[in-house]
Amino acid sequence: MQEFSWSVLLGGIAFFFYGLKSARSGLQVVAGNRMRRILQGVTNNRLLALFFGIIVTIIFQSSGATSVLLISFVETQLITFINAIAVLLGADIGTTLTVFLLSLGKITEYSLLVVALGFSCQLSSKPKVKSTGAIILGFGLIFYGMHLMSEAAEPLKHSELARIIFTYLSTHPLATIVIATLFAGAIHSAGMIGIAIALSFAGVISLSTAVPIVLGANIGTCVTAILSAVGSNEDGKRVALAHTGSKIIGVALVYPFMNELSIFVQQISFRITDYFPLLTPGVAGEIVIVHVLFNIALAICFLPFTVLLGKLVTLLIPDRKDKAEPFGPKYLDKASLEMPSLAFAQVKREILRIAALVEDQINRCLHMFYYKRDIEFEITLIETEDDKIDILEKEVRFYLAKIATEHLSEEESGRQLALLAIGQDFEEIGDIISREMVTLARKKDAKGVPFSEQGWVDLRKMQEHVRANFALAISYLAQPSQEIKAQVLRNEQHIDEVEQRFRQSHLNRLHQGLKESFETSSLHLDILSNLRRMNRKITDIVVNAEKLVER
Repeated sequence: MQEFSWSVLLGGIAFFFYGLKSARSGLQVVAGNRMRRILQGVTNNRLLALFFGIIVTIIFQSSGATSVLLISFVETQLITFINAIAVLLGADIGTTLTVFLLSLGKITEYSLLVVALGFSCQLSSKPKVKSTGAIILGFGLIFYGMHLMSEAAEPLKHSELARIIFTYLSTHPLATIVIATLFAGAIHSAGMIGIAIALSFAGVISLSTAVPIVLGANIGTCVTAILSAVGSNEDGKRVALAHTGSKIIGVALVYPFMNELSIFVQQISFRITDYFPLLTPGVAGEIVIVHVLFNIALAICFLPFTVLLGKLVTLLIPDRKDKAEPFGPKYLDKASLEMPSLAFAQVKREILRIAALVEDQINRCLHMFYYKRDIEFEITLIETEDDKIDILEKEVRFYLAKIATEHLSEEESGRQLALLAIGQDFEEIGDIISREMVTLARKKDAKGVPFSEQGWVDLRKMQEHVRANFALAISYLAQPSQEIKAQVLRNEQHIDEVEQRFRQSHLNRLHQGLKESFETSSLHLDILSNLRRMNRKITDIVVNAEKLVER
């Protein structure tokens, strides 16, 4: 008789989870941009939100990972809390595909061929083929891990200790649910169900033992979200509570009828396999049916009442009265780092916050030069905004650095560098205003002299040209358009010409012997020069923003 082998069992578990990770990485690269586009349509449609949850969970191979991502989406206002509940219900359904694939016992016989195919695809120089190879390799390793776990569990059929343990589990379903919840929380819900399927292949467990394992695994998947919500805001905590609450309610409703559920599934499984021959006959296929029925029933029960559930959860976790928080990034959530396309979208939103601060600086930059005004108030406003710009730009830089470059395609690497450059361009405009323009304002204030009337008009016109071009650049960054880009590039040359014309006007006033022009000459020319430098940076922003456009 074959002896039980811990090394084979642990090796199978290791292959299984490494395969999940590899498949997830490949799916994120292949489907990341599509997922972001789908997200944009989720806003007010619960059915679309449900569909989005299914897709994301297929990509992430884990409803727990999806819930973590949702917490960050809700925190950063990418999606409303109510729609997040619908996405979570879809995420639960999305896990059924993974579980179904795990039950395909015949595929495990060819798992090493699948691994070989995936590995050969990864040798390709084409990014998409390489990512597809990671998906194939991942699933090959998942199936091979399942094969090893089943093989290792085979001797347990003849083990007296194993018989006692599984007899206890089958006669104490509540304890089984608790144990499965803890294991699923510690490892992976699909992994927990996968282990149950592997044990069923080995003939070690019956459906009556597997049902509470499936129910416990469904609760255990919420542990990841609960841990992620600990440092989250109120909406993030509500997402975790809604997910956990819906699962617990579902399990509580099913618990008294587990025996009836087992009998029902056994009766219909033969009919289902007649119409759907891919489903493995026996306990393995029946485990899949239980998981599918539970999560579809959960979606049917809760989807029409997401608003009501949202209100209930909001009552349990009300808004804090004290909302004062230190200034910092709003959109740079850790969960989005798992998917570069989403991380880049979040960075872009944060950069638009920087842009709003810089725009306000440009609008105010000449207020410091008004004659006989307390300029320190204006300077304080400028410097306060510059401090905020520096904080956000630094956080954007560090966030982009956290994205693992080895998982990026060539196009994504280009976007990463472009976002980094755009953030720095905005920061440099802020520095021109907060350092050089502030220095000039203090010099002028110390002299206590005004600009000439025409000179002041010229400076205001130059500022308005730069301000208008900056507004175009922000529009291009938010919604790329070739017409806007062309206009910004034309404006660069036009503003250079305007600066030269205003310099000539200033020289003409000097020739005329205008006193104010003599006293403020260097200040006047330096301000024009700084405004022109700002505009050059605006052009750089648009040039770099073009690299963000998806081809």
